[in-house]
Amino acid sequence: MNRDRLTPPAGRPQSGERQTRRAHLCLSATFLGLVLLCSALGPRIAVSAQVDRSAAAVSHWAFQPLRPQPPPSSTPSPLTVGASSPIDRFVSQKLQGASLALNPSANAHTLIRRVAFILTGLPPSPAEIDTFVADRLPGAFERMVERYLASPRYGERWGKHWLDVAGYADSNGYFNADTDRPYAYRYRDYVIRSFNQDLPFDQFVREQIAGDELSGWKPGHPATAEIVRLLEATHYLRNGQDGSGESDGNPDEVRTDRYYALESAMQIMGSSLLGVTLQCAKCHDHKFEPISQKDYYSFQAFLYPAFHIEKWTKPNDRVVQAALPGQAEAWQAEEKRLDQQKELLQAEFSAWSAAHRPRGELVFQDSFDPGRPLRERWSNTAPGDDIPSGSPAVQLDSSDSPGAEVRDGRLWIREGGGSGDRWLSTKAAFDWRPAADGQWIQASFDLVSTSLALDSQGGGAERIGYVIAAHDFNDNSEVNGGNILIDGNPGGATAVHTDYPGSDAKSKGNLGASGYKPGHNYGIRITRKSTNEFLLEHLYDGAVDGESLKLSAEDLPRGGFAFEYCCGRSFIVDNVAIERSNESLPGWAATNAAFAKLLKERKKTLETATKAIAAQRTPKPGMIAWMTDSGPEAPQVRLLERGNHKTPGEPVEPVFFSMLAAKAPRGAGAFHKTATTTGRRTAWAQWLTEPDSVQAALLARVTVNRIWQHCFEIGLVATPENLGVSGAKPSHPELLDWLARQFIESGWSTKAVVRLILHSATFQQSSRPHDQGIAADPANQLLWRYPIHRLDAESIRDATLAVAGRLGPKAGGPYVPTPREGSGEVLVDESKPEAFSRSVFLQHRRTQVPTFLGNFDAPSVVFNCTRRASTTMPLQSLSLLNSEFSVKRAEDFAERLLREAGTDSDARQRIRQAFLLSAGREPDATELAHATQFITEQRRVYSDRPDAEQRTWADLCQSLLSLNSFLYLE
Repeated sequence: MNRDRLTPPAGRPQSGERQTRRAHLCLSATFLGLVLLCSALGPRIAVSAQVDRSAAAVSHWAFQPLRPQPPPSSTPSPLTVGASSPIDRFVSQKLQGASLALNPSANAHTLIRRVAFILTGLPPSPAEIDTFVADRLPGAFERMVERYLASPRYGERWGKHWLDVAGYADSNGYFNADTDRPYAYRYRDYVIRSFNQDLPFDQFVREQIAGDELSGWKPGHPATAEIVRLLEATHYLRNGQDGSGESDGNPDEVRTDRYYALESAMQIMGSSLLGVTLQCAKCHDHKFEPISQKDYYSFQAFLYPAFHIEKWTKPNDRVVQAALPGQAEAWQAEEKRLDQQKELLQAEFSAWSAAHRPRGELVFQDSFDPGRPLRERWSNTAPGDDIPSGSPAVQLDSSDSPGAEVRDGRLWIREGGGSGDRWLSTKAAFDWRPAADGQWIQASFDLVSTSLALDSQGGGAERIGYVIAAHDFNDNSEVNGGNILIDGNPGGATAVHTDYPGSDAKSKGNLGASGYKPGHNYGIRITRKSTNEFLLEHLYDGAVDGESLKLSAEDLPRGGFAFEYCCGRSFIVDNVAIERSNESLPGWAATNAAFAKLLKERKKTLETATKAIAAQRTPKPGMIAWMTDSGPEAPQVRLLERGNHKTPGEPVEPVFFSMLAAKAPRGAGAFHKTATTTGRRTAWAQWLTEPDSVQAALLARVTVNRIWQHCFEIGLVATPENLGVSGAKPSHPELLDWLARQFIESGWSTKAVVRLILHSATFQQSSRPHDQGIAADPANQLLWRYPIHRLDAESIRDATLAVAGRLGPKAGGPYVPTPREGSGEVLVDESKPEAFSRSVFLQHRRTQVPTFLGNFDAPSVVFNCTRRASTTMPLQSLSLLNSEFSVKRAEDFAERLLREAGTDSDARQRIRQAFLLSAGREPDATELAHATQFITEQRRVYSDRPDAEQRTWADLCQSLLSLNSFLYLE
């Protein structure tokens, strides 16, 4: 089966590295180069690699404890002017070696725009700019930074950084089907809240790895807000691709799919927490890092109980309900109220339809008179069949099961339990093929109950099955077709199968929309469209309901109408009727046409009212997509030879990485089990964050390097996913270790590190280039100026919405859908209420990145994204000029200018406001002159149009939203 995974499958006899489809999938070029080299070398350098691993474990800088790194002393000189903070002294020391110095500080307008985008991903408002520029008192910059750190938008911005690193997506990936993860958003909201609250990062890590164990909660027990938060955090382990829900049943492939989900979690943890490439060690000892294959599987043993291959839980089944007290009850009461509203609307519609619909010719009717034996009209053998249906066959006029009896003027269907199909069929056969185009035949019945007093083997009805054209139960008739099962579904659309039962039964798809619930009339109608085309429609309370299906003449031989017995389905029905259209009645055609017109209008009104009720519904409270162990007993884990699950090797124990374990390896006996888990993940999380340990030092280095990257576009180590031997060397190693120590000593406060960086002259300096700097350090590795860089995809979209005055208030909850249009583009439906929400709240489907975001390098997450690519390509310009999103936002921007800046004769006031909104500053004299001239010329171009003014200003606004001053950060 060719299922077109996003990446190759795991578990094959090949190296553990994976190469992605596109560079912008966020695996660095360094890592890809390592992958290819590692694969090529194979086992040939195993002996020398062992020596290299030992040396690296002792000497590599990233695997060492944090030592005190006092900042260089501040020696006044022309090269150290403004270098007052410890960060500046580290940077200036490097610059002095190249006879360079920090640039002067950027101006106030540049600084607030820089800070606003770095901290919130949004442009500063004119009011915020005015407040900062007017603040002449000492500490103005620090106060401005604090305002943005306190903004809820901060968590949305920095939470998205972590979501990239954690591999977050709203879909399972792996297959082209790319199925939905409906509750993943709760993890996204947990992350955003955590950054807003400045949750200590070591605690943040522990909660994501072992929140279920830390909570002490058992499913079914009462939950608190703290318990809910900890359960939400565990989705971190589920972020990788998981196609096990769509495995095709082949045992080897099923097992491969399960291992792939486990290995995805390991790879994400390796790059996001440890900053090392683990996956090479899946198949052999790592060629460059001090990680053996045994280390890899010892690490796997910590996670294996949650990804138990033999006791697997499919991704969409890893859901638990942990509602807060009163939530479930309030939700159920509201659901009941909405259900009653919907039922009242449906009852009114049904009563109208029953009173006004034209009656056809009655071919068969049974109201189940208690005085008439059932066997007079019904049989356990279909008309023309040679044997009864099923074994044991249905017993007529019997309360034994499987049996059928008339009680209280209704038909009681008593199923005997177990598997197997049987029928209770009319003795009469009917012609299910209307003779002329437009004619119809229909069968209907009242569903009285889906449960009844049953014998010990029975059960309630999960489905209400009935059969038309029933003629041949055991499939030995010379007549083809027929035996069409309508398998009524209580929850929605109904399945239809032809030639049922038997292995040659064929699914025809789904019919209708309304579920089968007591108190309603159900059935089907067959209308002839042409000689060999018939329309099968579902009837709900006498009216056509939902989707229809097409049948051929061969599907509809002459046969009976039957109720199906199967699988414990017992129910009660009444008023079985079979009718056909009656063109011989006077005025039949006109009456039907008039009814059809009224019915269409009534259905439209009903649908509108029903949608309004549906819009008031909320998801079931407390549903959390989580991760937990399969039980308290740990399964045995084996090293897989060459990474292949078909060749398991020696057993392994959960042991911490030898390159980082300063203490003796801890065995499984030391883990503290809970009632439902092994305690292994808690042990690993506590080990990783253990105070004064080598591993905590590595975690701190990885994290502060990533924080620096988000402030300067590139980290102090250019390969944030790989601080190992094969990664890039740090540009400022002493500064990196100093920041890591400050991070830990601050209580692992992310905001504290961000403050340190933003308060530095290194961050606040101008981005203006000069000849000396370009000659000595063209790549700006020494940081002699602030690096100009393009905004990321989400910031461009969100800033466009903000400038246009359309940014929505959404702050959490289920994602905003991003469907693929017929054109192939992935767009947000702007008719929906939350269409203008921030990009972090849009649906993130792995195979369906929104087109506008994808053009600006938003990643299609395979494993995770540790560093965004920043490309320049024609599609970006085309999106800004031609996309519907850009054109509409320019129109919104123009309308905002009219509202806020009014109309003035020379247009200068509106131009100034337009620049302030889009570029964070007023235009200079040249820009003002060019913009004024542009407005004059465009007014002339559109002079013959009634909307000339609107189009003129929309053109200017679209131009401003395409300028580097909007797209780039200085």
